[in-house]
Amino acid sequence: MTSPSSESWVGPEAELEGVDRVHALENLLQLSDRIMSLEAELAQVSTVRVLTPTEQLDAEQQLIAMRASLPWRVGRVVTIPLRVVRRMLRRTSNR
Repeated sequence: MTSPSSESWVGPEAELEGVDRVHALENLLQLSDRIMSLEAELAQVSTVRVLTPTEQLDAEQQLIAMRASLPWRVGRVVTIPLRVVRRMLRRTSNR
């Protein structure tokens, strides 16, 4: 992350006078705040855990086993009429 420096600003804003200088420095402060918030957001997003290939394979095998189980298959059969009606309603509402 960036850290604010204690040195005075030597950019073009340093040469401005009065109100223009204040506006330029306020703009610079807003940009610095935005950069810091984006860096914090990036750090938060980059901590999202990604599955390793072994964990991915294990999760896929668990999913296959669940879908092959008797309760899953019975539930699918029981909900077929509802899914068919819902699909028909979606098709008629899209036209």
